[in-house]
Amino acid sequence: MKKQKIPGWFLLPALLPLLTGISGPMSPNRIVGVWESADKDLRIEMHEDKDHRFSGQMIWFYCPPGTPTMEQCLDSENPDPALRSRSWLGLRVVENLTYQGENKWGGGKVYDPNTGHTFDTEVRLVKPDQLSVRGYWKFVWLGRSLQFRRVQ
Repeated sequence: MKKQKIPGWFLLPALLPLLTGISGPMSPNRIVGVWESADKDLRIEMHEDKDHRFSGQMIWFYCPPGTPTMEQCLDSENPDPALRSRSWLGLRVVENLTYQGENKWGGGKVYDPNTGHTFDTEVRLVKPDQLSVRGYWKFVWLGRSLQFRRVQ
């Protein structure tokens, strides 16, 4: 019996995840974990909520010498006076993200405690260890993006 040879192009779909660096199933929870900003001054822990939405909270941020410690930083810019005494440490700054396919999560909000503003947000998994988080007002092009790397 003659052995059948499999053409190389036939194996390409099976090898694609290895070639692109994305392995395993394309599950929505790929953003779960700890992420550090490109400037290395902020860490956010992303998790999946029980309703299959994703949120993130500040677990660490840089405090320059002579400024309050992480534990002392309060949400003083919040537009709601009742929330101004809450700590930045552990503050939920990303909420209500839903997976929209093709490495993109959206429909959520991102809160900036520096200004007290809340923005619409879109999160993209650029690489398995790199996130791009875009906060915007009304239109995606009216915003700003921050890059994050996964913390191992």
